[in-house]
Amino acid sequence: MATLRELSICYTFKDVDCDILNQTLDNPEKVYQVFKFLSNKTKEHFIVVNLTNQHTIINYETVAIGTVNAVSLRPAEVLRSAILINSPAVILVHNHPSGNPKPSSSDIHFTETIKQAAEHLDIEVLDHVVIGYQCFDRAVNNY
Repeated sequence: MATLRELSICYTFKDVDCDILNQTLDNPEKVYQVFKFLSNKTKEHFIVVNLTNQHTIINYETVAIGTVNAVSLRPAEVLRSAILINSPAVILVHNHPSGNPKPSSSDIHFTETIKQAAEHLDIEVLDHVVIGYQCFDRAVNNY
């Protein structure tokens, strides 16, 4: 006898009192304002923000928490929640605990990898905002 793992997904709607839901993220300054709480984190946090066609926030997921200067991820982990909730667009957000938001070459390379994977799934990667101390930069710009 073998054990089969069965996957069951339950998609429900929940009314919540939250300031970020249904906000339109149509420029990187708005993304920074919503996620600037990351500027005080001592480890890298990588977040995917799932959006509607009108670029309003459906939800966000902290996909990974890394070390002081790195976070390790696979594209499947980044895009998982967008696939599950049928999100047509995402924005990637992560912080640099050093305070310097300049994207590293690995940030830019990883963003391109995510964009390519998302393209095959018909998910648009609108932006990748890197948050530093009281400032931000971008690893990609699609809007």
